Amino acid sequence: MVRLKNRYLLVDVSWKDDKLDESFMKHFSPYSGCAVVRCATSELDKVVGSMALMTDVRQRAAAVRVLRVSGTLAACKAAALEHSAARLARARLGKQQQQAAAAAAQQQLAAMEL
Repeated sequence: MVRLKNRYLLVDVSWKDDKLDESFMKHFSPYSGCAVVRCATSELDKVVGSMALMTDVRQRAAAVRVLRVSGTLAACKAAALEHSAARLARARLGKQQQQAAAAAAQQQLAAMEL
């Protein structure tokens, strides 16, 4: 007997009109914009490729990014928590702090030797 193996994908869904639509996903967090999708290991490449090419979901413009591929649901949930915490930290930054952080990042990139 062969055991079917699954992969869990942590997916970031960004709607163009910023309205939420949870009806087509099994797990969706409206706070972080993340969804968990399960697929067979043999179909992983097809699923990741199709998500990268998606431009709309149910006739609504949306951008879909695969953030993490995991073999267990627990690891995928841990990655979702990390992503949510990082998004919350960015949201707490004020506009001036964001601009200062962006300027510092640009200086670091300019200082790197390519």
